[in-house]
Amino acid sequence: LLFANPASTSNRDHITLKVSKDDGNTWPEEKHILLDEYTGRGYSCITSVNDSTIGILYESSQADIVFQTVSLQ
Repeated sequence: LLFANPASTSNRDHITLKVSKDDGNTWPEEKHILLDEYTGRGYSCITSVNDSTIGILYESSQADIVFQTVSLQ
């Protein structure tokens, strides 16, 4: 299970991709991938690219729309 959101509780920053291998019961810190550490809007969308890669589209801290691929391996 994958989830992307701002990791901060006070600002929309530190856009992070999180991975849970137990249907969302736990989100281990070592399974978090920081995508953008600066303050930004941070809305995101995740999609499957192929069996071993996902894509994430998000608003970056530079006010750009970014599409980034991430290997699931």
